[in-house]
Amino acid sequence: MRVLPFLSFFLYYLPRLMFHIAGLFRIFNRGKRAFRKALRREGLPDDVVEVLVEELSPDVDWRELLRRNM
Repeated sequence: MRVLPFLSFFLYYLPRLMFHIAGLFRIFNRGKRAFRKALRREGLPDDVVEVLVEELSPDVDWRELLRRNM
């Protein structure tokens, strides 16, 4: 049994994959924050902003999305 493929997976591919996944979360959260900020800048009340952000934010099942693409 060769150990090198396992080591290359755990030392190179796994951290790289995790950083890409973290980048997806970061982009998604940044867009949500920007949308919230734009709504507040337009002068909407905070309760309306929260309802709009929750209603218009895409519901992404991250686990299913990642499981399907792996």
